[in-house]
Amino acid sequence: MKNKTQLILGFYAGAVTVAFLMLFYSFRSLKENFDEITVKRINIVDDNGVNRMVISNEERMEPPIIKGKKYKRALNPAGIIFYNEKGDECGGIAISRNPETQTYALALDYDNADAIGILTQQNTKTNGYRSGLIVNDKDTTGKVGSNINRISLMTENGNSSLVLNGPDEKPRIILSVDSLGTPLFKMVNSAGEVIQKMDTNN
Repeated sequence: MKNKTQLILGFYAGAVTVAFLMLFYSFRSLKENFDEITVKRINIVDDNGVNRMVISNEERMEPPIIKGKKYKRALNPAGIIFYNEKGDECGGIAISRNPETQTYALALDYDNADAIGILTQQNTKTNGYRSGLIVNDKDTTGKVGSNINRISLMTENGNSSLVLNGPDEKPRIILSVDSLGTPLFKMVNSAGEVIQKMDTNN
């Protein structure tokens, strides 16, 4: 009986020692410096455990969270997602690709939709490309995913343009220079009619 008790106590002491060593190593490793680390996803959280930033590959990317509800992404990107103090998505850096188009984008959001976006896109089949800045008004109805495009500063396949839209998202002022260097300025009314135009022929 004595030998059995000693065996149990010895096993218990050994297990406790191993547990303390593992715990000590875990806390020690938290302060280690790394020259390189390879992971599939990193979550940066606040003191309450709420995500404030997620760095992830395509397969593990978090779905959009808006007003506490998760939505399905049209295409999962690799990249970085930013979150506000409530845990709602408020912007990010995305690297995505479908069978034809690769997109690299930086976005900052309102609480219900995109606000500002900087993007680069290339079509792998047509060799078409575009890059630019898009600025949106907020849809004050609160509809999720809805915004109103007001400004587009873009270069596309050699043509550059600045387009200012009305609250109906229809162009009102268009300033452009084509691939041959020809400048053009147009003012457009709400019906889509050009009311003033200036080009090299004027």
